Amino acid sequence: MPSQTADSLFVRLLVLYQHAPTPGAPGIYRHRTLLAELVARGWDVDLVSSPINYMEGAAPAAYRGAWFRREDIDGITHHWVRATGNVHANMKRRALNYTTFAMTSLMRAGTLRRPDVIWASSPPLSVASVGRMTARRFRRPWLLEVRDLWPESAAEVGLLDPSSRIYRGIERMAHAYATSAAGVIVPTPVLVDQVKAHGARDVTLITGVIDDQAPDLAVRDRVRAELGIPSDACTFAYVGSHGLIYGLDQLLDAAELLQERSAPTHDIRILCAGDGSARSELEARLARRPIPSVQMLGPVAKPRVRELLAAADVGLHLLRPAPVFEGALPTKALEYLGAHLPFITTVPGLPRQVALESGGGFAGTPAALADEMVRWASMPREERLACGQQAVAYGREHFGTARVVDRLEELLLRTVRPHP
Repeated sequence: MPSQTADSLFVRLLVLYQHAPTPGAPGIYRHRTLLAELVARGWDVDLVSSPINYMEGAAPAAYRGAWFRREDIDGITHHWVRATGNVHANMKRRALNYTTFAMTSLMRAGTLRRPDVIWASSPPLSVASVGRMTARRFRRPWLLEVRDLWPESAAEVGLLDPSSRIYRGIERMAHAYATSAAGVIVPTPVLVDQVKAHGARDVTLITGVIDDQAPDLAVRDRVRAELGIPSDACTFAYVGSHGLIYGLDQLLDAAELLQERSAPTHDIRILCAGDGSARSELEARLARRPIPSVQMLGPVAKPRVRELLAAADVGLHLLRPAPVFEGALPTKALEYLGAHLPFITTVPGLPRQVALESGGGFAGTPAALADEMVRWASMPREERLACGQQAVAYGREHFGTARVVDRLEELLLRTVRPHP
């Protein structure tokens, strides 16, 4: 078994990831589940990260001030390092955050026990720089994870001009890291060919996993009462980043269309939980043009996310229209599947395929989204519950923890073997 092989080698894994959430912080973080399973199989895992929560752009008060801090979470040894905050204020603040984390994480990683293999997760690409330098320092192989293709994704949403020097410089960096790493990890199938175009030789798909949480009727009733949601209202939940690329303005457009239908036949409620660079603009829009059916809850801790999903009937996966997103496997979707929720996506391609195959829906425009929400609200609750059972069954089959971590462990051991 893979775990026996890991035990016999005393394998030490060093992971570099810029924004791992601290305990209780908002956000979806698939790596902790993967790493905790490796620990359970006998691996020794160090994780170097900043305590700054990416949704909020700042570190929790308990983590501020210290340059370095060690904490064990789920058997993983977390090494928190300092970096500048306020990352969503402007591009200069974000670039400063990248630079300071690269410096402090490189310093911290260099003081740890010698790992057998290093896993550097990007973006930002500055983390790949730390991974390569740390690998040279310890003379150990390193793996590059590409969660989002830079600089192409930044150009798709208008953050970078493809003809600019900055774009070309980032592009050269991306190609250099892809070719120098012993292997490349990607979380979604579309990235396989894209990182190969960057020069990667060995690319492995490691998706997220579902956290199977059976519905709790008592939690559902309590949370609905807290939020003033009638027991028979069809409730849609969006949990995750409120950044510009996620297009929550489309959701508000759809909600306004529903509101304009002066006599809606069904009670529809919409919950949005999370934070990001577009949140203040969305809240300002709601202040100017209130939509009573929409509640923006701000960032919430992981346990509260589970409670909100227990109170919901359907999940929402939203992204602005862009070809680069059509092959992306939505992490939010895995949260919904694990919560026994069907979900609606606004993204064609792979997200649409996963949504429909798991019992959910697709809506490519705000008008279509409004119609789709009415369709779900028109269903008997028993039919929605049946779709939820289809969703979790699909999640178990395709994104079960054991299957995904088997693939990850095989890759890590294959990378270690040339360097016993």
